[in-house]
Amino acid sequence: MRLAIFMLTTLLCACTGLPRAQQATVEQASPYLIVFAGDRDEKDEDFFTVIDVRPRSPAAGKSVATVPIGLKASMPHHTEYAMPSRGELLFANAHHHEATLLVDTSNPLQPRIARTLRPPAPLRFGHDFARLPTGNMLLGFLRSEGPSPVAAEKIVPGGHGGLAEYTSDGKLIRIASAAVANLKQPVRVYAMVPMLDIDRLVTTSAPMMEDFSADVVQVWRYSDLKLLHTIELPPGKRADGSPLPGAARYPFGPKRMADGSILMNAFGCGFYRLSGIASEKPRLNNVYTIQVPEPPRPDASRGACSIPTLVGKYWIMPVGRAHTVVVLDVSNPAAPREVSRLDTPADFNPHWSAKDPRSNRIVVGAELGGEHGMYMLRFDKRTGSLSFDQDFRTAAGKPGYIDLARQAWQHGPSGEAWAHAALFLDGAR
Repeated sequence: MRLAIFMLTTLLCACTGLPRAQQATVEQASPYLIVFAGDRDEKDEDFFTVIDVRPRSPAAGKSVATVPIGLKASMPHHTEYAMPSRGELLFANAHHHEATLLVDTSNPLQPRIARTLRPPAPLRFGHDFARLPTGNMLLGFLRSEGPSPVAAEKIVPGGHGGLAEYTSDGKLIRIASAAVANLKQPVRVYAMVPMLDIDRLVTTSAPMMEDFSADVVQVWRYSDLKLLHTIELPPGKRADGSPLPGAARYPFGPKRMADGSILMNAFGCGFYRLSGIASEKPRLNNVYTIQVPEPPRPDASRGACSIPTLVGKYWIMPVGRAHTVVVLDVSNPAAPREVSRLDTPADFNPHWSAKDPRSNRIVVGAELGGEHGMYMLRFDKRTGSLSFDQDFRTAAGKPGYIDLARQAWQHGPSGEAWAHAALFLDGAR
C-alpha cells in the first residue's frame, strides 16, 4: 500500500510539472477567497464575492458566488484580519454607511448577511476588529459625537474615537472613550491587540477620512476598559541615523511578538516596539524605519506602510506609495532587518495582506489606485522571499493577478468592482 501511494504521488508531481514540495502546498491550499467588493460606478449594491483560487480549477480566479449587502456606495473596507473559527460570523466594515456587517460563511458558496450593526452612541465610524479568545469582538471607532478638538477640523461628528465590545453574534456589551484631556489632536482608534493574559489591550491611532489624528499608542486595562497610558510615537530615523518625523505618522498595524512586546508599523514606515506593557511605565522605541522615497511635500504621507502579515519570524509589509511588498526578519523585535522586496506595477499600491492558513499563499489588496484587482503571492519561509503566484494569470498574461474588472457576478450584471480586503476561505465551514 505504501509503495502504491508513493508511486501515485510521484506520478502526480510528474504530471503537473511541480516540485514535490510545491505540489503538497497546492493540494492543501484553501479553495476560495472571500472579497468585500464595491460596485465601481456606485449604481448597484456593493457585495461579497467568493473567488475560486484552486490552482487547477477551470474557474481559477473567477467569482463563483456573490451576496449583495443592501447598500450602495458603502466604501467596502476592512474585514477581520483572519477568518473566525467555524460557526462564527465574519465582521466587516461598510465605512461610508457606518455599518458593521456580520457575514455567515458556513456555506462558502452561499454566503449571507446575518446582521447589520450601527454604532453605539456616542461612538461613530467603526473601523477595525480584534477577535478575543472568548469569541467576543472588539471594534475600534474613529470618532464620536461632538466637534474635533482641532478647531480647523470641520468634520461632523469629529470627537475622539473609542472602543466597543460585542458578543460574537453582535450583541453590545460595553463601550469606552479614547479621549484624553488636553491632547491637542483627536485619538482615532485604529487597530487593536488584546492581551488578556496580562489584562491589557493596546490600540493605535490613525485616520480614515479625517484630517487630524494623534500619533499615539494607548494601553488599556482590558477587564474594565480603563485607559492607562497614552504614548506619543518618537520620530523615526533615516538610514544615516538623523531624525525623520514623517516616519512616525499614523501608528497602524500592531502585532504581539513571542517576547511579549508589541511591534507595530506606522503608515510613515517607522517601526516601533512597545515593551513593559503591564508595568507602570511602558516603553515605546523606534527600532527600524523602512527606507522609501521621500514624499513630494512635507505634509504628504510617507511610504504608506499598511496592513502587515506575520509569518513565523517574518513581517510581510505592503508599502503603497513605493509600490512594493517588503519582508522583514523580526526574530529580534528590537532590531528588525529587511530581507527582501517584491515590486508591484506602478498602478498598484499594496495595502492589505492576508495569508492562506493552509498554504504559503498571500493575497495583497490595494488602496489609492489598483483596487480593480488583487495579487496572489507565494512566500518562501526558508529565504523570506516573495514571488508572484504563477498559478494565476490574466488573459493578457499578468502573473499572480486576480482581476475584479472582468468578472461575471452571480447576483447580476453590476459591472466592474473594486476591493482591498480579502481572506482565504476553506470549503467546509
